[in-house]
Amino acid sequence: MKKISEKYGFRMKIFILFLLLVILPYLLVITTIYRMFLDYTGKNWGKSMEDTMISIGNQVSSSLDVYENSTMNLYYSGCVDMLESGNVDKEKVESILNVCCYSNMGVKSTYLVCDGAVYHSGSQYGNFLEIVKPYEKEVYSSGGKCLWYNTTELYGKADSRNYILARALNGKKKENLGILYYIVSEKLITNAFSRLQVDDCMKYMVDAENNILYSSVSTDKSSPFIWEEADLEKESGYVILKNKKRQEVLAYNTMPDVGWTFLSYISLDNLMKTLFPVEKLVIIVSVTYGLFLALVFYLFQKNFLKPISDLKYAMNQFADGNMNVRMEEIKSGEMKNLSEHFNSMTDKINILIKHNQEVINEKNNFKMQILMAKLHPHFIFNALNTIKWMSVINHQENIQKLTEALIYILMNNAGDKKEDYSLKDEEELIKQYAVIQKARFMNFEIEWDLAEETLDCRIFQFLLQPVVENAIVHGFQRGMTRGGKVKISSRIRNGMLEIAITDNGCGFDVAQWENSNERQKNHTNIGLRYIKQIIKLEYGAEYDMEIQSQPGVGTSVYYQIPARKQEG
Repeated sequence: MKKISEKYGFRMKIFILFLLLVILPYLLVITTIYRMFLDYTGKNWGKSMEDTMISIGNQVSSSLDVYENSTMNLYYSGCVDMLESGNVDKEKVESILNVCCYSNMGVKSTYLVCDGAVYHSGSQYGNFLEIVKPYEKEVYSSGGKCLWYNTTELYGKADSRNYILARALNGKKKENLGILYYIVSEKLITNAFSRLQVDDCMKYMVDAENNILYSSVSTDKSSPFIWEEADLEKESGYVILKNKKRQEVLAYNTMPDVGWTFLSYISLDNLMKTLFPVEKLVIIVSVTYGLFLALVFYLFQKNFLKPISDLKYAMNQFADGNMNVRMEEIKSGEMKNLSEHFNSMTDKINILIKHNQEVINEKNNFKMQILMAKLHPHFIFNALNTIKWMSVINHQENIQKLTEALIYILMNNAGDKKEDYSLKDEEELIKQYAVIQKARFMNFEIEWDLAEETLDCRIFQFLLQPVVENAIVHGFQRGMTRGGKVKISSRIRNGMLEIAITDNGCGFDVAQWENSNERQKNHTNIGLRYIKQIIKLEYGAEYDMEIQSQPGVGTSVYYQIPARKQEG
């Protein structure tokens, strides 16, 4: 995941910027324009539908006026005077009802109910009187005003709605002579709504109690209707209803005299389908523009972003130590030379690094040879000098032991550096060296505290011996100090081999020793300085030998080197 992020991170950032600065603003603009167009369409369509509802209301109102005015024929023809006088000619009354019924389109039947007598013209409905019975009191109390009712119960046909015009007849001297009824067909309403011919447009007529009197679609009367959620304060108007799913335009017009409201509503989504060419044009333009942007981004990333991203990735890999990384060859374009120059540069750097490493190795080997050449004669001289004095002074049998110890040391020192030389080998070397020195100086003891796990750790030859030698020869003042003690301990911690060599000799001023190249009175530079250089050359500049010493107290030398085990 990290490599993928490093390789494609730059291109990903550019792509995100491209989305934020180009794609998203374009989508935002298109969405805003579409919503503005949707609002504009909703308002214009709402106004148009409102005008249509007003026109429908006016048409229905005109038809109602025609029906209501025709009821005056009973006054003009003398029928009301006849009813008031009590001399009623049934044939004449029914003749007048025939004129009222057949001279007005849509009137299916007329009834006149007067003092228990029923006069009729047109279609006969057996249950009519039962249906209008509940309305008689309201009609008589209206003072001769025309009232409208509706019913679906004539002949028990619930799917056919009829409208009933009822009017109380008042004479010159007597009121409520009877009630005139018109049964009007529902074509009164359907013909008016037929003017609004729009697909997916739903049309309704409701009364003051929101009961549906007309519907262009089948309805579930148990569910709330859209106009019940709208605030229809004015006599006519339109509203745009918005919810989470869609927007709808509702136009309405109310006839206050009869309490009927004409409604029409349509979903803006469905309305937009009627404007398919506009929507199609927007989609085509959007898709074309999107493809164009995709092509531009593809060419841009192929010819510019990818080479730069590949170069960045290759440079990071090279900086992290992958010296063999190579940039993919760019075959054309302005970036063609980019891969060639980078690959050429890495090849040259690798050659220089290899050459420089060879030079450094040669220098280090030369320095090591010089240091070893200086280091070996130093302790050999002291050992031989001890044997010389012992052979001159004592003439004892222990010279054999001294000679054997010297032979071991010389054999161990002979030849090239041993790759499998261990701490255990160095321990044996120091023990043999101590045999030689004890023959000369019998004022010291060596105490060993080496952890078992450290004995097979590889170390450089003669890494510890010079420090022990300085402790015996210089720290104990060439035998002048009594009770000398050298302690050598080791352990492994955090992958590091830690070795400590401590003596209780005369000690020395470490700061003064480090700042001087001259031999001290009680100490010498030669061994310790060479050991410090050997550690840095053998193990690296981050490793060192720490020396702590206090005059009159003693000296402690601490090694910290990699814990490398012997192979096999």
